Amino acid sequence: MKKTQLGLMLLAVVGIFAQGAVAQEWGTVKGRFVVDGDVAKLPATSVTKDAEFCGPSLPDPTLMVGENNGLQNVAIWLYLDRGDDAPAVHPDYASAAKTPVVVDNKACLYAPHVATIMVGQPVEFKNSDPIPHNFKVEGFANAGMNNLVPVGGVYEHKFDSEERYPMNASCSIHPWMSAKLVVRELPYMAVTGEDGSFEIKNLPVGEHKLQVWHEVPGTIKEVTMGGEKLKDRKGLLEITVKAGDNDLGDITVDAGDLK
Repeated sequence: MKKTQLGLMLLAVVGIFAQGAVAQEWGTVKGRFVVDGDVAKLPATSVTKDAEFCGPSLPDPTLMVGENNGLQNVAIWLYLDRGDDAPAVHPDYASAAKTPVVVDNKACLYAPHVATIMVGQPVEFKNSDPIPHNFKVEGFANAGMNNLVPVGGVYEHKFDSEERYPMNASCSIHPWMSAKLVVRELPYMAVTGEDGSFEIKNLPVGEHKLQVWHEVPGTIKEVTMGGEKLKDRKGLLEITVKAGDNDLGDITVDAGDLK
């Protein structure tokens, strides 16, 4: 009898560990934001300081449409409703959280124009130009900062709190310069590249909501995906993540919404 009870107990313990050992399944989400229609090219920005280096004018990075109408600098991040439990985070992100995000001054513009940053992740505000710049960052959840970065210098910083929407970064010396900083607790976020494409790696499988944001309209409330027109007043995109690769295909934004 005792042997039977001991055997059952051992089976129960093994069962518990077996359940814990079941690997979390992960999926990678990718897609491409494209513009339907023609977007008027923004006029070049007039340079009012250090024109001998910066030049007389510079492209305006606020709204950039690349080849095949790819919409650049769309920020996408995992959205949680109030009260939602935070999802599991893939172990690969542990090292990424310690890797500095670099925001550089290059040719009198910020590079990148939109950056994604995890709370507590080191950020290096650099100056690769032969002229001084400063970084002025204004948020709601984080204290503001305004720091001079000399030629060849680096200012290191960490943000302590998540921001609901991207923070604005600017240079008081060169007022045309601006960047957007997406600061989130979870690492599940991305910014579209020159061709409008993005990728978010290793999301837990299941139902998720993605916040879609662009500097011009703010939240993007209407898109077409998979031939279906989707509307959401908060700019949320509901997706189902399966194990492995999940290609959302082209996600179309009407040119009229980018004004």
